[in-house]
Amino acid sequence: MEGLWTCLLYLYGLIMDAVSLCENPVKLHANELNREQYLGRWLFIAAAAASPSSLETFAHVDSTLFSMNQSESPEKLHLRAAIRLKTGQCVPKSWNYLLQEESADLATEGRPHMRTELFSAKCPNTIIVQETDQDYQRILFYSRILHPAEGCLADFWNKASCLDMNEFLLIPRTQDACEFQET
Repeated sequence: MEGLWTCLLYLYGLIMDAVSLCENPVKLHANELNREQYLGRWLFIAAAAASPSSLETFAHVDSTLFSMNQSESPEKLHLRAAIRLKTGQCVPKSWNYLLQEESADLATEGRPHMRTELFSAKCPNTIIVQETDQDYQRILFYSRILHPAEGCLADFWNKASCLDMNEFLLIPRTQDACEFQET
């Protein structure tokens, strides 16, 4: 009798997966990326997480402009951020992503526990990034244009929900973006 229940529960799970609106996000392998496609300027649009605490770092952000560039080393990407706080203050940040042969993820230089995964998005000129560290797991939505189509944002929200990340944050973007400071 127990075997019958196990079989029925398994079949029920298969049927629920088949009719579910969730699609597993397609992971992009960092080592196989067409880097030219992802280099350049990106705007931070939205974030999602399973808990509000994973989004706290963005609570005071009005907008963020990113620039991804290839460094001199082929296994290193340099990311700069120009963050506009809701107070109007501009905060520059930068870090390096490391492309490691044995990993499909991006490692963050100086942060050994952080893992960054890239996922394809429904719309061109958008990307979804999942960040996992010791204290949080969240996904972030970036676009090359300031106002991506509603369907693009809906695709992001759907992927977040499918990952059980039901805390959502839309970055306000009410002020002009900060420009990058020369270093």
